[in-house]
Amino acid sequence: MRATSVPLKAVALPTEHGGWGFTLEPILLGLLLSPGPHTLGLFLLGLFGFLARHPLKLVYQDLRKGKRYPRTELALKVGGAYLALALLGLLLTALTAKGPFLLPLLLAVPLGVYMLWADASNRSRDLFPEIAAALAMASLAPAGVLAGGLEPGIALGSFLALAIRDIAALYYARTQVLRARGRNPKHYPAHLTLWTSSLLALLLQGQGLLPAPTTLALFLLALYGSLALLRPPVEARIIGWTQIGFGLLVVLATALGYTLEGLPTALLGVPLLHRFLGWTLVGLAFLAGLYLLLRKEITRPVRLLLGLYDLNALLGLLYLAFLWKPLPHPLLALIGVALLHLLLKKPHPWPGVGFLLLGFLLLWH
Repeated sequence: MRATSVPLKAVALPTEHGGWGFTLEPILLGLLLSPGPHTLGLFLLGLFGFLARHPLKLVYQDLRKGKRYPRTELALKVGGAYLALALLGLLLTALTAKGPFLLPLLLAVPLGVYMLWADASNRSRDLFPEIAAALAMASLAPAGVLAGGLEPGIALGSFLALAIRDIAALYYARTQVLRARGRNPKHYPAHLTLWTSSLLALLLQGQGLLPAPTTLALFLLALYGSLALLRPPVEARIIGWTQIGFGLLVVLATALGYTLEGLPTALLGVPLLHRFLGWTLVGLAFLAGLYLLLRKEITRPVRLLLGLYDLNALLGLLYLAFLWKPLPHPLLALIGVALLHLLLKKPHPWPGVGFLLLGFLLLWH
């Protein structure tokens, strides 16, 4: 068998999906709080460091057995390429940093070593290795803040926001996944962790270590999680997507809080991006509506397009948060997107009608 017969996707991409959120959230928060080449370098370090774990684990498993399979050679090449890109990102940060960014990364090394040990022992899915991995990745956010020359208090706040959210999310998600598999786990650890995280965020806000929007986002996470635990279990896929959504909410809320406190974050460009994206999506809404009227199937590009409308509505809400004025156009975009989600669940021709209605609402405002 030749190495080319091994599917590249099976070697290059991790099989678990929960790690994506815990990897991308601190990178996104760092980019929002301190945009620049220094955080771009940390983006490369975090992303490709995360991706390298899977192929290198395959290499370790094969060599431990004393064998070399076709996938071993491919995994070694892919893992080496990932590590090279991660080191390139670290070098970019080191050359462009305006402050001492290494301290958070060095403090996260013991957590990373523990996670790698658990991974090699096939215990990476246990609770504490998952917490260690999430906290290790969360160190990328304060590293980006310090690399941008910002205050240590902001760096600490960025880490605390992610750490509190990660621990609460892991307890909640594990409970929900066990319920989805037909088991009957105890609910009180998840309830306790969710509400403790909200209370802790409130106390840290009182000490000036967290902005108020972060506390609000964590309160919403606790409220949603507690109510969801009282309802019948849902699919693991839905649990994963909701957690990614709440992770994004915490990231944006934290960046918004620091922006409202006077920090010149990347969110200051939201109004311009919202207007530009809105005009682009007007034309796409009409095209998608006509397309769906002619075809009864909702294709993957259409679902990806729906994500852009969700993003546009979210940017509109951030726009309102900056101005604190009840402007009509972000609210109309939000109403149109909510209506579109409802109509996409209906049979033909309602999905096409939903896009056309959304297009008219966007064109109106």
